[in-house]
Amino acid sequence: MFPEGNVWSTYMFLLLLTTGVPAEKICSVHSNHEVHMGSSFQIYCIFKKECSRLIYQDEVSLNYSSLNSTVVIISIVNITRTTTFTCKCRNEPEPCGTDIVPGYPPAVPQNLTCVQEGESGKVNCTWKTEWETHIKTTSHLWLQGAPPVRYESVAVHDGTHSAIFPVSATQRDFSVWVHANNSLGSANSTVLSFTLNEIVKPLSPKIMKVECSSRQCQLYPDNARNIQMVEIRYEAKQDSWNTVSFNNTHLTTSWTITSLNPYSTYTFEVKWKPGPTRGLWSEWTRIEGTTDEEAPVTMLDAWYIEEPTKTVSKSFQLFWRELNKSEARGKILQYVVTVTEQGISNRTVLGNTVNVSCFSCRVSISAMNSKGLSPARQIQLQPIALLPYKVSHTLVNDHSVALSWPRPVSADPVTEFLVEWFPEGRTQPPQWIRVERHLNTAHITGLQPAVCYEGAVVYLYSSGTKKAIFKKISTWQTAPQQSPETSIVVKSETVQVKWSEIPPKKRGGCLEHYIIYLKDSADKIQNYNVTHPQREFTISGLIPGQTYTLWVSAWTTAGESPIENMHPFIPKHPTLDEKALALLISVGSAVFLTCLCLLCLCQFSSVHRRLSGCCHCLMPSIVPDPANSKWAKECASEKGEMKLQLHLSDSSMSEEEPYTVEVEEFPQEKLPEETISTEETLHSVNLQAESAPYQHNITSSYLKSFSNESSSSDATHASRSTDITVDYISTHGVMSGGEEEDEDDGDEEHEAFDFFPCPKSPFLEPLISIGGKLTLDSVKIDCSDFLDCA
Repeated sequence: MFPEGNVWSTYMFLLLLTTGVPAEKICSVHSNHEVHMGSSFQIYCIFKKECSRLIYQDEVSLNYSSLNSTVVIISIVNITRTTTFTCKCRNEPEPCGTDIVPGYPPAVPQNLTCVQEGESGKVNCTWKTEWETHIKTTSHLWLQGAPPVRYESVAVHDGTHSAIFPVSATQRDFSVWVHANNSLGSANSTVLSFTLNEIVKPLSPKIMKVECSSRQCQLYPDNARNIQMVEIRYEAKQDSWNTVSFNNTHLTTSWTITSLNPYSTYTFEVKWKPGPTRGLWSEWTRIEGTTDEEAPVTMLDAWYIEEPTKTVSKSFQLFWRELNKSEARGKILQYVVTVTEQGISNRTVLGNTVNVSCFSCRVSISAMNSKGLSPARQIQLQPIALLPYKVSHTLVNDHSVALSWPRPVSADPVTEFLVEWFPEGRTQPPQWIRVERHLNTAHITGLQPAVCYEGAVVYLYSSGTKKAIFKKISTWQTAPQQSPETSIVVKSETVQVKWSEIPPKKRGGCLEHYIIYLKDSADKIQNYNVTHPQREFTISGLIPGQTYTLWVSAWTTAGESPIENMHPFIPKHPTLDEKALALLISVGSAVFLTCLCLLCLCQFSSVHRRLSGCCHCLMPSIVPDPANSKWAKECASEKGEMKLQLHLSDSSMSEEEPYTVEVEEFPQEKLPEETISTEETLHSVNLQAESAPYQHNITSSYLKSFSNESSSSDATHASRSTDITVDYISTHGVMSGGEEEDEDDGDEEHEAFDFFPCPKSPFLEPLISIGGKLTLDSVKIDCSDFLDCA
C-alpha cells in the first residue's frame, strides 16, 4: 500500500496524464483591452525564445520593430474598431494575441425624472445617456438615505435607462441621482429631489361608454375620484385634433363634446390630473364614437342628356352626383325622382340613374337617408336647341383643358352656364361643372391622354335651355394602335368596303379620317380618303379578272395606324344569269313607272274621257237586265208593282199597271278636238234641274225610252200604242215627253259626250258626283249599236 501522501501525489499525476497538459505559449501580449476611440498606442509581444517572428493585425501581416531579442513593439495609430492582434513563431503552432476594443467613457446622465404609478405604486425613474460607449458600461440609481441605496438600471430602449424602487408609507421626500461607469471613466447626474405629491401619476382613464346624437357625444368615465382636471382631444378621420378641457368635481358623471358633424366617426383621447399643482397627467385613453344622422341639406347636382328616339315622346337619361359625407349627413338609402307632365306626377324610387320618357316635363330629384329628404333639384326635361357659337379650347396639361365661349346676346339673361363633356361616342356617363353667369371660361380636369372628348356649353335661361357644342378635344394624341376591322363585298366592277370602329383605347386620340388603299396586280396603289365617322365606301371601275389587295387605315393628327387586315380579291366577269336578272329588273321598273305615270294622268278630266272612250270595245256583248236585280224583285214581291211617282199634273199613267220601258242608247258621235270642261258639264246638269217641276239633284240621263206611243206627248198620256216615242228618263224614272223634245239636238249631243257605258276604273273618280235612284220596274238597255265598233 502507498502512504497516504503518496496516494494523492500519484492520483494527481495520473489525472494530468489523462487530461493532457496544454502546450506552453511561446509569447505573451501586453496591452489594454479597451481603449479610447481613435487613440494611438503600442503593443508589446514578449517571446520566450528567439525565433522567426510573425505579427498579424486581423490576419494581415504587420511590420514591427524589436526592442531586444525577446521584445517586439507594434505601433497602432487611430484605432476605430475592434481589432485582433496576433504574435507567433514561424515553426510554432500556438500563437499569442489579444482583442482591443475602442470606446468612449460614459456621459453625464440627462433628463432624470421619477414618476409614481398610482397613489400606491412604486417609483420609476428614467434618464437618458448622451452617447453609446461601445464598451461595457454600468448605471445605478442611488437613493439618498442612511446609508444610500443603490438600484440596478435596465435599458428601456436606445439611450434610455430606468430603475424602479419601492416607497414606504412614511417616507415623503426623496433625493436620487445616477452614477455611470466603465473602464474608460465614470459620470454622475445631478441630484433630483421630489415629494410623492409631485410625482404621483394617476392611472389612465377608463371610459365605460360613449353616447352620441347628431351634433354631440357624451363620455362616461368609470372612476374619476381625486381627479380635478380633464383634457379631451378629438378628431374625425383625416382631420386635425381639437382639444377641450373640463374641471372635474365629485358630481361630474360625464363630459359632453359639442359642435360635431352628423354621421361622422370621431376618435376621442382622454387624460386627467389630480389637481393643478398636484401630480402629473395620466397617459391618454383612446375611444371612438359615431354621431347620428340628419336629413341632407344640400341639393343634388343633376343633369340630363337626350337619347335618340323615333317617337313623339322624347327619351332622357338623368344623372346626378352623389353627395359627399358631410353633405349627405347619413347613409343615402335611395333617390326619389318625381316626374310631372301635364299636371300628373309620377314618383319613382331609384338607386342610381333613371330614364324618363316624356315630351316636355319637369323632374325633381332628392336624396333620402333614414332622417329625411334633401331639397329637391328641379330640372325641365326638354330638347336643347343648338346655338351657332364656337367654343374655343386651350390645352393646359395632359389632364386639363381651358374652355371659352361667347357671351349671350339675347335679351333673356342667362341664369348660369353648365359645361358637359364625355368621351366620344358616350362610352362613359357625362361629367359637368356649373359656371356662374358672369364668367365665360372654365377649366375641365380629369381628362385622360389619348382619349377624344366632345361636349357642350349649355346656356341656362329662365325661359329655356340652349347649347353650343364642341368636338374633337384631346390633351395628347398618338397614332392609332390598331387598324379598323374590314369587310368587303366584291361585284364584277365594284367593291363595297365596310369597317368597324376602332376600340376607344386603341384610337390614340381623335380620328380625323380613313384612307382606303387599293393595290392592283401591277403594285400600283390608289388612295381613297374617307372622313370620320363615315365607315362605308364603294370603289368602282375595277377590271374583272385582275387581282387586287385592299386595306384601310385610320389617322389622327399624330399619325397613321399600322397596316393590318389586308383583303386580296379578284372581281369576276358578269354571268348570263346576272345580265338577265339586271335586264328583268330594268324592264319591270320601266313598266311600273309607265303605269304609275298613266294612273296619275288619268286624274285629269280630259285624259279620263279619252281613255274611257277607248274602253268601249272592251265592253261585254251582253248587258244584264236591271229588271232581274235583287232590289227590283224585292220591291215587286212586296207591292206587286213599281210606283212611278210622276210629278207632272197632266200625267195619266196608272200606278196599278206595270209599265215596261225599252231604253236605247244612241251611238256616240265623234268627239270634238277641244276638251269639255267640268264647268260646262255642270251647266248642262243645272239646265235639266231647272226644267223639272221638283227641286232635286238629278242625273245627267242620256238614256232614251222607247214606249208604244206616238211622238206626241199628249198621246203618250192618253193611250198606249205601238208607236215608239223617244223620251229622257229622269232620276226617279219619270218620262218627260214633249218638254224634253223641245230641246235642240245640240244639247243631246253635248250630253252624250259625258256618258260612258264602259266599266270605270276603280282608280278613276267620277267627274260629277250625282245621287238618285232608278225606280223603274223593268229597264231594257240596248247597247248593240253603241258598242258596234265595226
